[in-house]
Amino acid sequence: MNFSEYNKEESNKIPIAFLMLYLFLSIAICILYHIKIVSPADWNAPNSLNAVGSFSTSKPYQFRLLMPVIFDAFPGMQISYSKYLYTLWNMAVLFLLQVVFYKLICRYFMNHKYLFWIAPVILYPILFNYIILNQSFQYYDFTAILFFTAGLYYIQNKKFFIFLMIFIAAVINKETAGYLIFSYILFNYKELFTKKILKNVFILSVFFIGYKLLLSYIFSGNPGDDFEIGYYKNLITINELFTNRVYMKSIFLNFGGLYIFSILLFITGFWNKYPDKRKLFMNLTIVPYYLLGIYVTYLSEVRVYTELIPMITILFLIFLSNFKSFGLVGIPQKEGK
Repeated sequence: MNFSEYNKEESNKIPIAFLMLYLFLSIAICILYHIKIVSPADWNAPNSLNAVGSFSTSKPYQFRLLMPVIFDAFPGMQISYSKYLYTLWNMAVLFLLQVVFYKLICRYFMNHKYLFWIAPVILYPILFNYIILNQSFQYYDFTAILFFTAGLYYIQNKKFFIFLMIFIAAVINKETAGYLIFSYILFNYKELFTKKILKNVFILSVFFIGYKLLLSYIFSGNPGDDFEIGYYKNLITINELFTNRVYMKSIFLNFGGLYIFSILLFITGFWNKYPDKRKLFMNLTIVPYYLLGIYVTYLSEVRVYTELIPMITILFLIFLSNFKSFGLVGIPQKEGK
């Protein structure tokens, strides 16, 4: 079968059969996640959903308000079925993630019918980072992946208002969604110094900074720093990387190894064969993520790479598109764009 065939009029509406497949996969992943991570989690830990909902926990966990506010809207259900309600939420999130990721890769590759089968690959790094390798729980993780993926899609769609709404919700969920600003800049690198793009970057930056400053003021009496400082822990991780089996497993098996193909994409020069560089470059947000991450995250904790999952997966697929046997053909950039 020649998967490189492409019909410009082809619809990217997902058939019911594939929606059912996506739902089944979401349920399977979330059951595994519930058994290993959610069920034994302390629902009243200082950084838990319940603690954040009480507005009394440590910064910056206190800033991650979206899900506590949503769950607090249903107090009776939360008290009786909190962990099961949370797992149902995650099932819906992972189902929507596959749908949105499908829409996103339709902007990268031809033959939408083939991409129905490709979309669930986004679950592969999730399986590794949140179940196989992971030992810790944070309530906002899966939601953060969905928001970041949707943000990448609407950046490419050039629907700034919708992107802004997603960005706002994503930052309220977890402030590392601010990395979407880098993706927006990289996608629009040719038009960066135009009035429109500068204005939009300004709006995104003002909201991000303003939100952090506002919550820092509101919760000034809460313990902790406004940012997590992981610098010294990361120095230990780097120094002990080849002598500590836990660190080695966390770093080298991260994303199930998909990052290796992202590196190969650039060192082999294959990146230059992809026809639309804007779509490729926007995923290079991984660079500022790691540079800043040395200071504001913990490199040895595999679940913290939330925002990188859609970008690493896209770069993996772009690498595969260099081999005809995989049937992934990049969509050329439109003239004048």
